[in-house]
Amino acid sequence: MNRKVLWIAAVIVVVYLAIARQILTIAFGLEILAAIIALVLHEISHGLVALYYGDHTAARRGRLKLNPLAHIDPFGTLLLPAMLLLMHLSPIGYAKPVPIDPSHMRNPRKATLVVALAGPITNLILAIVAGIALRIFVYANSYSGTMPLLNSMNNSSTIVGYFWIYFGIINAIYFVFNILPIPPLDGSAILRRVVGEAMYYKIASNMKIFIPILLILVFIFPTLLSHLFDPIIRLWVHIFIPASAIA
Repeated sequence: MNRKVLWIAAVIVVVYLAIARQILTIAFGLEILAAIIALVLHEISHGLVALYYGDHTAARRGRLKLNPLAHIDPFGTLLLPAMLLLMHLSPIGYAKPVPIDPSHMRNPRKATLVVALAGPITNLILAIVAGIALRIFVYANSYSGTMPLLNSMNNSSTIVGYFWIYFGIINAIYFVFNILPIPPLDGSAILRRVVGEAMYYKIASNMKIFIPILLILVFIFPTLLSHLFDPIIRLWVHIFIPASAIA
């Protein structure tokens, strides 16, 4: 069967489950939108930094576009986050990796490190921008609590507020997750510099099953992600949501 047909069928199943469980709401859509934007900008940043260092591979392959269709991985960008949201969990996910050719870069040893870290740093910047936008939004609308933003989608004002909250949190999670020095995550570029090429490739070959094992554990132990991400969420909330808004 055509692979595209399989992905379409899978998306239909996820949408059906969301409808059946009555969670196909505006909030659900905003959460998926926030996750997709965070992932797309993460990948574009890799390509832009690579371009700065002289590698035009991503640009030639059309991967510097804001169009999410150029970056979406059907499973990692759509199905995985959606399934996690169906389980009432914060969605981790991934987009199609931007193609990079270090041989085209100036100072490839330095460039590959900067290119790898560009993604997580972008998510960190977006988390901060979202937090600042939220503080401005809360003060401008004189909210005395966050509950109207989290539980009410009756007008455009609460929709905007909810988006900034979720967009900030999801970018903070993506930053921490991707900065971990574990292959194949972006932070493994730091490990590569520390241990050297030979040892890095040996470690990387033994870590190929890390992501599949993590996904299996998430579905076996649904609360695992909550335990991992709760400290990140609480820190972001503590920094960016005004005390007057959570009193």
